[in-house]
Amino acid sequence: MMNVAELQEQASRKGFSHSFIVDDDGVRCDGEGKIYQASDLKIIHSEMVGEGTDPGDDATLYMIEARDGAKGTMIIPSSFHTDQNKADLIDHLRNNAKEPK
Repeated sequence: MMNVAELQEQASRKGFSHSFIVDDDGVRCDGEGKIYQASDLKIIHSEMVGEGTDPGDDATLYMIEARDGAKGTMIIPSSFHTDQNKADLIDHLRNNAKEPK
């Protein structure tokens, strides 16, 4: 199993070079960049990472594509420490993926 850094490198080679960060206004690209709403984003692929026996080390890396073509990643811890806004966003994106086009 790969670690987070290896997954990020693999995602970058596939064109997912931006970082998406959840904030109060939506999902920000690269910290200071454009803000997207959940409806503008789609999960392309996700990969879980377990870095050891401590469940606090587990995370999921999401490869996300925005409606305007921007591609990036978002890392969400798989523990009870997950920010509720991040959990809600991922739930919304998962539901979007299941809706018929």
